[in-house]
Amino acid sequence: MFITGVLLVPLFLFFTFVLFTFAWGKAGKTEKGRRVLNQSLANAAPILPIGWLIIESYHGFIHKLSYSEYRDSMWVLVMISFIYIGISILSKKRKDPAGV
Repeated sequence: MFITGVLLVPLFLFFTFVLFTFAWGKAGKTEKGRRVLNQSLANAAPILPIGWLIIESYHGFIHKLSYSEYRDSMWVLVMISFIYIGISILSKKRKDPAGV
């Protein structure tokens, strides 16, 4: 989990910053900005339940996870969700830079 933390935490922090600066900035207040934000959040919504299902299936059928492994896996899912939202916002902004 240390390697995962070293790789994911900086990405998580950067894309969380992207998300909040976009949502609270001028671009997020426009109609196109709200549409970009809503699309990004909607696209990321399935990550957590699908990931949780995979973790639970792994825990139930393949190998019993300890509490710390389970907790770390859930945090990884949360970080991946925020990273995906940030990437989605950046990619949608680059497709239409004048409108957002």
